[in-house]
Amino acid sequence: QKKELKMTIKSISFDLDDTFWPLMPTIIEAEKNSRNWIKDNYPGVLNSLTKEASIEIRDKLLITDPSLINRLSELRQKIFYDASIRSGYTDGESQSMAEGAFKIFFEGRNNVTFYDHVISTLDILKDEYSLGVITNGNADLDMIGISDYFDYILSPAELNTHKPNPEMFEAALEATSLEAQEICHIGDHPINDVQASYDFGCKPVWFNENEGELELDIQVPSFSDWRELPALLKTI
Repeated sequence: QKKELKMTIKSISFDLDDTFWPLMPTIIEAEKNSRNWIKDNYPGVLNSLTKEASIEIRDKLLITDPSLINRLSELRQKIFYDASIRSGYTDGESQSMAEGAFKIFFEGRNNVTFYDHVISTLDILKDEYSLGVITNGNADLDMIGISDYFDYILSPAELNTHKPNPEMFEAALEATSLEAQEICHIGDHPINDVQASYDFGCKPVWFNENEGELELDIQVPSFSDWRELPALLKTI
């Protein structure tokens, strides 16, 4: 019986939000900062930017152009713009308001707090593997200051699709010229990261921060402490 040849991991792709850093505290702070800026500069808009109103505007925008779900920065700017128009501001005022509010929001969105030992682990891994990013979010790694770690950064805005679509992982093969089994994908989301990369033929590792149960029909390695990852990768 022919023994199957085990392929060595040559590249590691990472999810970002809730894998490198917790997302919700960052978004809550960014939204608070942008609301404060709007309150100081365009106070009339606030009534059109309640949670319910924002969701209503977002849903209408996505009905008109479903592809906006892949362009989160543009979507948020359009929400600001529409809220401003609804509040009686002119087109020019609303453009300025949307750009200004988004700038404040985006600075906050990229002011992330890494999980412990993420950066020191990337320092270890970059010497042995090609590193990349496959994200569904709109984080700016230049603003965050870690873009130099990565050979490829794949996002919905660039590819006009998002995980779990296999096209996201196909793009990683094109970026690396590797086979799927030579790529290990690391992320927190059971479907978008673990199941999707497994189905594509990559080797998933689950970042299981809360040490919960992976309710899938597949067995995959997991870790909750970033210091465990380099040794774990040697066992795959």
